[in-house]
Amino acid sequence: MIYYTMFAGWMGFPHLSINTGLTYSYAIGYKLKDKTSEHWTARFIRFKDKSNKAEWGGATVFYKAVPALMKELGVDPKRSVFIPALSSGETTADPNRAVPWIAKECARICGARYTDTALSKQVHQKIHTIYSGEGRSAELDKANYQSAKIDADHVFVFDDIITRGDTLSRIAQAVLATNPDCKVYGVAFAKAESVAYCPNPDNDQVPAQWDDLWKQGEQEHDAKFKKG
Repeated sequence: MIYYTMFAGWMGFPHLSINTGLTYSYAIGYKLKDKTSEHWTARFIRFKDKSNKAEWGGATVFYKAVPALMKELGVDPKRSVFIPALSSGETTADPNRAVPWIAKECARICGARYTDTALSKQVHQKIHTIYSGEGRSAELDKANYQSAKIDADHVFVFDDIITRGDTLSRIAQAVLATNPDCKVYGVAFAKAESVAYCPNPDNDQVPAQWDDLWKQGEQEHDAKFKKG
């Protein structure tokens, strides 16, 4: 079981199963592999499946939750850079994908900097289609993550789902290879977990305000794109 502590409303993970290079990682809630009807899990699945409505809901939460995290950490936004993790089929980030545009807007709100050009890699197979840890690691070996120089003290890597931490770890190591003096944090919507290993299988640790914000975002989506 990977333990967390609550931090500014987030689940804060001091360690993941694979954690090399990461100072800390944060997620809103659990995406339960074997309880897909659970309230937050269903939302995270829809977000992962590129539901535009769920993306609006998730974005609305992040626009409040990320500034709260930055404030609680006490980091200087001007010395902080937000970067998006890359999907399996990308060599560099597509700025129109949900995670990059949410990270970019979070940076604007926080007064931090954003870049979707610092990180690059090779195309590889989708990790969630590989069921063994060894197989996932072998596939990620093909990615060969590279990072440009980033003039920052703190780099926040935005992703959708944290599973073991292998992807975030490889990104962190790439960032640190060219920026050895910075700290790297993972920021994600969810931590994937099985019910048997989950201390909160009902996600009752998620602040009620964040539930309201997700609903608000989805309602705003419906109002904007209402048909007829």
